[in-house]
Amino acid sequence: MSTSQYGTATDATYDRAGFGAPVRRGSRPAIVVVDLTRGFTEDAFPSGTDLSEVVASTRELIEAGRAAGVPVVFTAIAYSPAEAAGDGITWLQKAQGMRALLEGSEAVALDPRLPRRTEDHLIVKKGASAFFGTSLAATLAGLGCDTVLVCGATTSGCVRATAVDAVQSGFPVLVPRECVGDRAPGPHEANLFDIQAKYGDVIALAEAVDYLKELPMPQHEQDRRSISQAASADLAGIPATSRWVRSGAARLHVLDYGGPGVPVVILPGITSPAVTMDFVARELTDLVRPLVVDVRGRGLSDGGGRYTLEEYAEDTEAVVTGLGLERPVLFGHSMGARIAAATTVRGKVPLGGTVLADPPLSGPGRGPYPTTLDAFLGQLDQAVRGTDADEVAASWPRWPRREQELRARWLSSCEREAIVATHRGFETEDFFDWWPSVPGPTALLYGADSPVVTAEGAAEAAAALPSAAFAEIPDAGHMIFWDNPPAALAALRTALTAMLP
Repeated sequence: MSTSQYGTATDATYDRAGFGAPVRRGSRPAIVVVDLTRGFTEDAFPSGTDLSEVVASTRELIEAGRAAGVPVVFTAIAYSPAEAAGDGITWLQKAQGMRALLEGSEAVALDPRLPRRTEDHLIVKKGASAFFGTSLAATLAGLGCDTVLVCGATTSGCVRATAVDAVQSGFPVLVPRECVGDRAPGPHEANLFDIQAKYGDVIALAEAVDYLKELPMPQHEQDRRSISQAASADLAGIPATSRWVRSGAARLHVLDYGGPGVPVVILPGITSPAVTMDFVARELTDLVRPLVVDVRGRGLSDGGGRYTLEEYAEDTEAVVTGLGLERPVLFGHSMGARIAAATTVRGKVPLGGTVLADPPLSGPGRGPYPTTLDAFLGQLDQAVRGTDADEVAASWPRWPRREQELRARWLSSCEREAIVATHRGFETEDFFDWWPSVPGPTALLYGADSPVVTAEGAAEAAAALPSAAFAEIPDAGHMIFWDNPPAALAALRTALTAMLP
């Protein structure tokens, strides 16, 4: 059962005892995040250590769980002043540093890097196990859960105690290795060994994510991605032909506006199906041949896959080759700009140039993307239940009315997992890994008031690729074509004109 971590004699003893058999994996798991509070994840606190990698891995697991409709339960240890100062809690006589975990203090606040949502449960506890003296078992039973993925800190303390009590409460346990941490490697590894032997399966994060992806989708989630009759009717008024290409098993839809000009492949943003870029494409037909892509997981294109920049780039290459486009220019906005940069650097298809509009500059060590995942998913939930232009206007008041109406009708065509994974990519895939290698000609357009490409970000991008042309769009934020259409379109036309033969 083991790999001789503690020697062949130990292996033989454990094998004879029948330890290490795999646990069953149910179809309705829950994620229990044990004590990833600042008092444990930051080394500034007496009870803490730097668990940044554990927090990042747990965030990835939670986001995969969100897409699968899996409930998330957070736990925190917190003591009243009387409990912390007295001897009524025996554990504190042994673990003196835990007395700093006072109710309402920064030490007991959940790590702000975790994607907690209002529907998540929070269990406050006084001991090591998340089950002892709490309502956790009843909560999981009420949610209909049949498996528990245990994350958090510390492996040798609260994680192990929670895993033991989860089994004793009747729940099979999975522990993603990258999602748990401790103050020292010895206790960490020893307790993972013990959990694997007797209480649960210690698995890789990638295996845990795959398990979540393969879960049967709850019925209320199965029908979430949809295109209404009213949305379909929008296509009748668009002067473009629907074309289809394959990228592996995925079918990709493209709106081709035709004409004899140089083809320009337009790659929209994270929640923008192709139809929402119609007002941009129409203004280019006298200059080029626009082709707007329904990026994987949006509009009429198939979903599925891992939604990484590499996979999106492969899709873009499939569009170029599948439609026989000769040296097209790539133009992308936001997510699409990142895709355009990656495709160009890969160099798998001949291109005539690249125009990037307000690409997310976020990435590892660069701070979060300004729009939270919860904000995107909240808007998606509105669209799925049924929304209108007035409700869209509450989030995007400056947009032209037609664009508000299109978003209201088409946002529900976006796959939830595509949004989750792409947003995760905004913070884990570094744009600057690609940008300095983008060959010319290239141009970068950005909003003067954009929180995505700030003035400092634009300056860094200019220093990293001095050959690129830059254009600042006045009176515009991140959504430059929606915020200031005349100025953004004029800048785009200027950039494209410079790339035409």
